[in-house]
Amino acid sequence: MSHVEVVHPRFVPLGTGDGFQVGRVLPQRALSLIGGWCFLDHFGPDAEAMRVACHPHTCLQTVTWLFSGQIRHRDALGSDIVVRPGEVNLMTAGWGITHTEYSETAEPLHGVQLWTALPEASRFVDPHFEHFATEPVRIDDHEVAVFVGQLGDGDSPVTVYSPMVGAEVRFTSEEPLVIDVDEGWEFGVLADSGTVEFDDAEIPQGLLGYRQPGHRQLRLRADANPGRVVRAIIIGGEPLEDEIVMWWNFVGRSHEEIAAWRANYMARIGAEQGGDNVNNFALTMRTDDDPEIPAPPLPGVRLRPRHRRHLASK
Repeated sequence: MSHVEVVHPRFVPLGTGDGFQVGRVLPQRALSLIGGWCFLDHFGPDAEAMRVACHPHTCLQTVTWLFSGQIRHRDALGSDIVVRPGEVNLMTAGWGITHTEYSETAEPLHGVQLWTALPEASRFVDPHFEHFATEPVRIDDHEVAVFVGQLGDGDSPVTVYSPMVGAEVRFTSEEPLVIDVDEGWEFGVLADSGTVEFDDAEIPQGLLGYRQPGHRQLRLRADANPGRVVRAIIIGGEPLEDEIVMWWNFVGRSHEEIAAWRANYMARIGAEQGGDNVNNFALTMRTDDDPEIPAPPLPGVRLRPRHRRHLASK
């Protein structure tokens, strides 16, 4: 039996635009985290225009990585920058931030958006934003662009708060890609533009392969050649042992925290009365006068922590 588990996405609408749908690969009921990575949306190659009006985040980092198209990011800090393929936008929410994301051109979007859960010691850091243009490296016969952390000879200077890595691989031949890794880390490999072999498992296009800790190498392969490039995303890291409560755009540690943040945000946008800290969320400048996105109602039951569960234990 393969030690690599295959994860299927579920498809959900995103933002205020019409027809923008993503494959939500993470979280899953049986797989909440891969290292510190707690969220992975995959979209394209022909996704329609993204229009995500002002919305909040807490205790996480957002990571945007594109294969094609452009997205304009604005946030309550005053950041206003367009992210393009080969560049990474990383926003650290800390104790609370809002931002917007809109397509900058008519070109279809293709890429991934991810979140990292901030560990207990760092989750209330001051919000901040970073942008970095990567420098791809050659590993074996392939091109690797590391947008978070370090992998092989590639690295990224953006700030992270737990040991982790995120990278794009462009396979240009059928030769395997073999990289030494920390055997205490877990990894996920998302096949974007073709089937990818992850160790002894085939990962079909659009799906994710997950591997628990206990291995010293990543071994990947694809049926690629100079005229047919196959792309994959690697995410991994040291398992985050914190039990997190994740609901809507918030990552917390308890139902009470989530409820308080929701109340503060809804009071800030004038949608509801209540909250205990009107300054929790400064608002981001509107685009095309699109109103802020209201938070959905809380469920009728208490939000529970996401325990570390592995797919093999289902």
